[in-house]
Amino acid sequence: MLKRQRGMWIRHLPLALGIGALIFAACSHHTPVDPTTASDLPKFIATKITSNVHNVLSAVVTARVSNATAVAIEYGADSLHYSAMTPLSSTVGDSVRMAVLGLEANRSYTLRAVALGSSGQKTFSAPFLFHTGELPDDLPRLKILTQQSPAAGFVMMGFASQGNLPKFYALIVDNDGKIVWYRKFPGAIVDFQKQENGAYTVFSAIADAPQHFYVLDNLGNLTQEIFAGNGWSAGPHELRLFAARYCLFSVEFRDMNLSAIGGLPNASVRGTNLEYYRLGTQPFRWSPLDHFQVTDAAPDIPLTDPIVNPWHGNAIEIDTDDNLIASFRNSDEITKINSRTGEMIWRWGGKQNQFTFVNDPLNGFSHQHGVRRLRNGNLILFDNGNLHSPPMSRAVEYKLNEQSKTAELVWVYRHEPPLYNLALGFVQRLANDNTLICYGFIQRVIEVDKAGNKRWELLVDEPNQYPYRAFRIESLY
Repeated sequence: MLKRQRGMWIRHLPLALGIGALIFAACSHHTPVDPTTASDLPKFIATKITSNVHNVLSAVVTARVSNATAVAIEYGADSLHYSAMTPLSSTVGDSVRMAVLGLEANRSYTLRAVALGSSGQKTFSAPFLFHTGELPDDLPRLKILTQQSPAAGFVMMGFASQGNLPKFYALIVDNDGKIVWYRKFPGAIVDFQKQENGAYTVFSAIADAPQHFYVLDNLGNLTQEIFAGNGWSAGPHELRLFAARYCLFSVEFRDMNLSAIGGLPNASVRGTNLEYYRLGTQPFRWSPLDHFQVTDAAPDIPLTDPIVNPWHGNAIEIDTDDNLIASFRNSDEITKINSRTGEMIWRWGGKQNQFTFVNDPLNGFSHQHGVRRLRNGNLILFDNGNLHSPPMSRAVEYKLNEQSKTAELVWVYRHEPPLYNLALGFVQRLANDNTLICYGFIQRVIEVDKAGNKRWELLVDEPNQYPYRAFRIESLY
């Protein structure tokens, strides 16, 4: 269920001390044109810049223009060195609002707006100044350990913090480990990612509201809130958001008599249900409580406690046939589910495994995270490896034959010396065939090439700061 935040424009934002707002009325510079077309030139009526209340590394520019279809912002150290430019933003009527992202802290910039007319004519506003503020002093400390020609772009992470003074940040860093975007939240962040439709989403808590998913624009403003249905709580581990569909987990508890397996007669069993919303159709809901057995749980999952969590869904993939692939960590299982009938198409891993593992010396995965379908049709995931002997984590890619039920290990990355990440984690295959691997609980993010050579490594150099996942993105916009 989606709830849109009212208003997409920031109005009357308070200005930070020392940061001014400059208004320019009809103060434009034009490219040379034929005098007969001068009346059709884009013209700036007013331009205004304000600070972003969510982070000091960005600014908001609003402009009123005439005869313009789109506007962008050029910026740099001074009016002779405009070294960067934002993407073009389309005008709405005579107005446009633009984000300027990736600025440096405590630095002065000179900016100017560039208006584009319908025939390609350009008009420049008069230059205006902006000074960024200081970074917060409680941002997580990061350190680059390896940098050997990694993929271009940025890496985003959301932090769950522990300790006496927890702090919860969604961060984006560049390849030098420098923070280029951040937003602080009052509650722990379990999932922070850039969705297929370009929106940022985060699972956290704001004010006194129950934790759920929030959709952000690239300035960090809340634009939507996404809840689970049936009055259930949203599961924190995954939201997949597209233009006309989205999928998430919800959390349901049912009282069950588990005395036959040594448990309590009134145990509360936790189910992570799948909810799939598609425009124009009824919501699809699927519960492991209706399809799995409590005894499908992995051997290390306790079944005698008052609250039992035998499956623990933690990742969702919408497959190419519009069916759902879900990872259930506590049963070491990945399941494909028909998104219309609810039928289980196959079960891979765990006690009910239907596949034969090929070329895998460990014969499968344990307590896995983050399953994704790749362009080549294979499946990639982070194998936490809690029940491997000895425990050891790895990134794995399998080629599945879904008819003959074989799962061939075709690529693996195992760090040397071995790393064991008992919880959290993610694997992302990049456009250049590198792979980004998040070892969340041991506070490392590593990018490797196809041969397993380490190209980039980031260390979270601070106790009690754990990235649940990491994603590489090409742009902040």
